Amino acid sequence: MLNQKSHLTLAVVLVAATLLIAGSVAIASNTGFKINKPLYLTVGGAPLKGNNWSSLPYFHPYPNGQALCQQLGLRSNPPNTNATSATLLKINPVDGSAPLAICGTAAASFTWSAGQGVRIRNTAGTGAPTSAIIVGSHNPAVSLTIPPAGIANIGSFWFAVPYHTTAVNGQDLCNAVGLVSTGALATRGALLRANADLGSSTPGICGSSAAPIILTLGEAIRLRQPGAGVPSFVPAHF
Repeated sequence: MLNQKSHLTLAVVLVAATLLIAGSVAIASNTGFKINKPLYLTVGGAPLKGNNWSSLPYFHPYPNGQALCQQLGLRSNPPNTNATSATLLKINPVDGSAPLAICGTAAASFTWSAGQGVRIRNTAGTGAPTSAIIVGSHNPAVSLTIPPAGIANIGSFWFAVPYHTTAVNGQDLCNAVGLVSTGALATRGALLRANADLGSSTPGICGSSAAPIILTLGEAIRLRQPGAGVPSFVPAHF
């Protein structure tokens, strides 16, 4: 007969097995992370649908955009035309520029910094993946900064949330990063989650409406802070 401890051990094994089968859990170990990330497809008439703002592990085997395109199985030119190839985009929060790379062409020179989110626009078509395996590990030494929010994309930092973050929702993230959560709404930190599956976005203000933003494994979240920005923070994790 199984004793109480055996019942508990079996329950933990079964739960772990269920999560692994579902493909929605990061496996944290000495060798890093491995997740099966959904990649939602673009659809005509819904310009934001398929904008997969993605968080990649801070150490990863993707030295440039083309390597990321190839290892995720994204549609590339060649053989696809530019219109059907997947694209990658990052935003520079200092000057607001948004470099774009087309898989198979300019993607070879496309790179990003640890902690910086990357938008994967997954163009629909034959062979387009609906999910991809992402692997890597964390770099706990990375320190990030957020410039003061300005016009357009200036100060918009798409944060690659660590896969083993201690934050559960948007307000947790406000607290962990050091975004302002008190005072006038115009002076508080702001978050945005891109819903690639619906083609919409969910905004949140720290200390007010940020808590309903639920963090999703493998997604990047946009952070903005008026005033002085956030001079330096180290992403919190387990």
